[in-house]
Amino acid sequence: MPKSKSKNRKRNKMMRQRKKQIEKLQKNEKYVDITLKNRLKQNYEGIDIQIRNRNAEVKISNLVLQLVAPLMDEAKNFDEESNIVGLGVMAWNLGIIKAYKGEEEMLKSMDNFDMMLPNDYKKLLLEFAELKCEKFTDFDQIIYDFEFKSVNSRNNHLTVAYQSVNEN
Repeated sequence: MPKSKSKNRKRNKMMRQRKKQIEKLQKNEKYVDITLKNRLKQNYEGIDIQIRNRNAEVKISNLVLQLVAPLMDEAKNFDEESNIVGLGVMAWNLGIIKAYKGEEEMLKSMDNFDMMLPNDYKKLLLEFAELKCEKFTDFDQIIYDFEFKSVNSRNNHLTVAYQSVNEN
C-alpha cells in the first residue's frame, strides 16, 4: 500500500530541516576552528597549529562527551552542560597525567583546583579521571583548549584542541 501524501510531505519537510541543521553545523565548525586556532596562538606562542578534519577517526570530543554523559542527562540548561563539559575536559587531562606520571602527580595537579572547585566537584573530577583511565586507555591526547557551542535548542557542539603525549 503506498504512503499517503501527507506522510511524504512530513518526511520531506523533516529531511529539509535536517539538511539545514547539518549545513549550520558545518558553518559553525569552521568558525570554532578559527576561534580555537587564534586562542591557541595567543596562549602558546610559536607553535604550529594544524586543524584536521577527523571525520573518519574517533573524535576526542565525542569521547569526552561519553565520559560525562551521565551528568549531561541531568543538566537543566546550556550553562550547566558547559560546566559539565569543562569538568570532563579537566578529568580527561587528569586521567592522562595519572596514566603517564602516576596518581601522586595527578593529586598534585588537583591541588591547583583547590580554590576553584567545591569538594563535590573534586570528587566528581576524581571519579571521571578514574573512568577515563579505565574506559579510554588507548587515547593519550592532552586537551589544550576546547569550545562548546549551542547549535540549537537540542544540539550542542564540542570542539577540542589536543596533542598526543607521544608527540611532545
